[in-house]
Amino acid sequence: MVRDETPAAPPDAPRTPARRAARRVVHLIHNFPPEFRGGTESYLARLVPLQRAQGLDVAVICGSETRDTGDARREELAGAPVFRVFRRPDEPFGVDFRPAQPRAVVAKLVRELAPDVLHLHHWFNLGDDLLAQLAPIPAVASFHDAYAGCPRFFFLRPDGFYCGSDLPVPLERCVECVRPDDGHAALHERLAARRARFAAEVARLRFAFAPSVAHAETIVRAGIVPRELVHTLPIGLPAEEIAQLARAGEHRPAPGRLRLVCFGNLNLLKGLDLVFDAMRPLVARGVELHLFGVLLAAETDELKRRAAGLPVTWHGHYELADFARRAADLDLALLPSRAHETYSMVLEEAIALRLPVVVSDRGAPPRRVAGFGRVVRVEDARELQATLSELLDHPERLAALRAALPPPHRLDDHAQALRGFYDAALAPREPSP
Repeated sequence: MVRDETPAAPPDAPRTPARRAARRVVHLIHNFPPEFRGGTESYLARLVPLQRAQGLDVAVICGSETRDTGDARREELAGAPVFRVFRRPDEPFGVDFRPAQPRAVVAKLVRELAPDVLHLHHWFNLGDDLLAQLAPIPAVASFHDAYAGCPRFFFLRPDGFYCGSDLPVPLERCVECVRPDDGHAALHERLAARRARFAAEVARLRFAFAPSVAHAETIVRAGIVPRELVHTLPIGLPAEEIAQLARAGEHRPAPGRLRLVCFGNLNLLKGLDLVFDAMRPLVARGVELHLFGVLLAAETDELKRRAAGLPVTWHGHYELADFARRAADLDLALLPSRAHETYSMVLEEAIALRLPVVVSDRGAPPRRVAGFGRVVRVEDARELQATLSELLDHPERLAALRAALPPPHRLDDHAQALRGFYDAALAPREPSP
């Protein structure tokens, strides 16, 4: 089966004395395990060992949600140094997000590490003018969400309107969206300045990467990145991890039951409340739900209330290997996210675990699951309920979805493609026409 995302190849260029192979790469990211393990952080934690195996000298500079009077802490992952940089308690997030301490510390670390290439994954926690503070080192960036065009990261307004459905976003719409959280003066001018800062950051890039065709199209339509700069590079899982997950065991059906699972980050943004609403009318028919992950503290009471009386098993924090051993006794993964998912590592893990999936029609997942998953309208618990009811009535259709699952993408291929882009980034820039 042909997948939606075909990895882009780095541009061909003749080797000259000025073009050399990249040897040292520094990744810049907003957070990193063990403090936080979202999709972007998990991706980079898997990528670093592969790049070291390629012979690259890799380091990670990450931000933190922890406020600290100290400036940074050195950690390590698979032999690679990880520098966790802290914001001071008086450096809150906002439209004018240029925290002095992280910017200064990152600049110092980059000077000391002297990389051939900078690979930027996110500005949050480090500063919205990050590249402007650094020496003119060749830089590439992976756009894992819409932060460079949206202070709320996902083009999703608090009132539920999805700006990604109406791009580009007029500046006045941003002002209306941000105003309830930022009543300071000159918000229009400050948001315009934010856009200008990110335009300058993007102008520093040699290449921009999107993990899916859908997200590449979104950031181009939004005016965040020029079309000619963007390359689609699907992420995937390390080949060794794929093999380990495949050994978890064959699916063990339970006739008359439908065992649902949600895993990863469990919150309202990911649509967990919709899952509760959809399954409630079907409980008497043998529907049950297993949750792997930790609820957001601010949402725990609300979600526990919504789940009251339902056959829900709260497994809590998990490691993927432990979850894999339980996956054979699960039937269907539900991913009805409200967010503009740009790739979804959880979806990739479900594919590797041979779990059929139901996703919302927002972002990259609906195109990614074509041929082996079901798509329901975002925010529509009734349509999700109807899909679950159908699969209860027709278990052969669920079995057909499982049989149609494609192989997962290999992160090893992604790492190899990145190596080519790093080398190409060292070639001299062509003069502007």
